[in-house]
Amino acid sequence: MTLFQKNMGRLLVASLAVAALAALPGISRAVEVAGVNYAAQLQAGGQLLQLNGAGIRRKANANLYSAALYLGSPARSADEVLASPGPKQLRVFMLQDLNSRDMADMLSRGLVTNNPDDDLAAIVPEMLELGSFIADRGKLLTGDGFQIEWNPAIGTTITVFQRNESKPIRQVFEKKDLIAPMMKIWLGTKPADPELKAALLGKRA
Repeated sequence: MTLFQKNMGRLLVASLAVAALAALPGISRAVEVAGVNYAAQLQAGGQLLQLNGAGIRRKANANLYSAALYLGSPARSADEVLASPGPKQLRVFMLQDLNSRDMADMLSRGLVTNNPDDDLAAIVPEMLELGSFIADRGKLLTGDGFQIEWNPAIGTTITVFQRNESKPIRQVFEKKDLIAPMMKIWLGTKPADPELKAALLGKRA
């Protein structure tokens, strides 16, 4: 066998290995959604999280925002996401300007629509506080965004990114029962956008 043939053989093996890794469900890749770049991995809660899925929230036939879900290990159902005890993060970036009060109302409706009354009764103070926190941000401009991050050691942290603010604005909710009701806004039985739910779970439309 010539040196050329040996090198070509090594290249072929390496190419097949890369292709095989890319096909594994536990290996995520960076994606671009409507001009928003989402990294394949990020650090959160002292753990490396993988991009589980990303998509677009549409309203009235217009792109309202893009969103991405990061988890410690891949999940293909809402139950898997909710049952996961480790850190998780949902990122949202606006694709059009929106009054922050309207966003707060949308989040509140999502909570009420996707959670039973008993669960909601347990988080009424947090719901009111969350609504005020988002509504007080003024206007969310295209490119602004927020993230919801769950860390078992801290609780649920809401971070808002606005271009007219010098640094992100954060609020921590220590109540451990808050993250599941919040995730149901996007992953519940009546999600904000069924196609976005499927995308966040890594399913193709």
